[in-house]
Amino acid sequence: MKKYLFILFALFFCFSNEVYCQKKKTKAQVQAELNKAKKDIERTSKLLKETEKSKSVSIERVTLLSQQIEERNRYVNTLQQEIEYIEGDIAATNTQIHTLSTQLEQIQADYKKALFTVYKVNGQYQQLIFLLSSEDFNQAYNRLKYLQYYSDYMIQQSERIKSLQDSLGSRKAELDKLLLHKKNIVGEKQSEARKLEQDKYLEDATIKKLNSKQQELKQKLAEKQALAKKLDKQIADLIKAEIEAKRKAEAAKNKNTTTKSTTVSTLTPEEKLVSTQFSGNKGRLPWPTATGKITEHFGRHKHPTLEYVEVESNGVSIATTKGAKARAIFDGTVSKIVLIPGRNTAVLIKHGNYYTVYDNLVSVTVKAGQQVKAKQEIGTIYTDPETNSTVIQLQIWQELEKLDPEQWLSK
Repeated sequence: MKKYLFILFALFFCFSNEVYCQKKKTKAQVQAELNKAKKDIERTSKLLKETEKSKSVSIERVTLLSQQIEERNRYVNTLQQEIEYIEGDIAATNTQIHTLSTQLEQIQADYKKALFTVYKVNGQYQQLIFLLSSEDFNQAYNRLKYLQYYSDYMIQQSERIKSLQDSLGSRKAELDKLLLHKKNIVGEKQSEARKLEQDKYLEDATIKKLNSKQQELKQKLAEKQALAKKLDKQIADLIKAEIEAKRKAEAAKNKNTTTKSTTVSTLTPEEKLVSTQFSGNKGRLPWPTATGKITEHFGRHKHPTLEYVEVESNGVSIATTKGAKARAIFDGTVSKIVLIPGRNTAVLIKHGNYYTVYDNLVSVTVKAGQQVKAKQEIGTIYTDPETNSTVIQLQIWQELEKLDPEQWLSK
């Protein structure tokens, strides 16, 4: 009964304390996380520096600051994990040094005893006397073997002592390196912790500025949302028109009556193949920019920092660098180039029964009907002169169904 109670208690402990029951990360995993967090911080810092050039604050800047705080927090925590690994290595190396030192002391003591024994029969004359004083041939032979054994033993012990001394020196040098590495990592952690506090201070200051312009901000967001709805309607109308045109063409070909429904299209074999290839690359599609950070997610949600800001997005917004080019995320055909006054230009690319939309372009380098390849540049992303932020919105539609692009892009 006690055994079962102990098992139940252990299980309860594991479920209630995930920290102790989670599998410890390997050194390689910790290092990989450090590298990723460092790259994320560098990328976000670069984008923040561009927004610093503007006196006007923006939601994108708050979002980027919030992301940098999260990334730096992750970096600091991972640095602590690396410190713990280094401390483990230091403890293991100290144990090895202690073990080697003990072995060396013991062998040196044995070697001294052996030297004393050899000293007693030292020199060829003494060795000869030692052999000739034997009572019989067998004893003389055994004494000869005894002398040879001691000679070999002394050589082996000397080599072993040298090997242990070398190993001990190597471990001590390794320990010095580990201690220096730990000192550097601790210093880096302290530096990152200070930067983290600075980031939090900047975020608070930026939020205060935005809060002082709450009404103005809400009005701008409402205008932005109205323009977004206009774009969505145009996209939906274009897709419906394409579906209806194909349906009419199919009906004329088969001499059938066109149905009224315009929500599902009939695909050609080529379009079916493109659709299959597109859907088969879900989670592996390239980003529409060479570099960038997602600052607005798909769907209706509240802003993570500004509680009074509610966003409804049919795609994802990606902040990138000034002058960045927009790229097609998959092979396809440019279906339409849409211009919404006040919202710049959007490019609609068809991939079978899937469509990708690249919104907020200041100039376009493709035209309707043109075939494009994955990662091919299609235009330049607009930079807001007021906030100095460069943001592209990417949308993915499966005919009239809006999909979350984050689930389709590579991580």
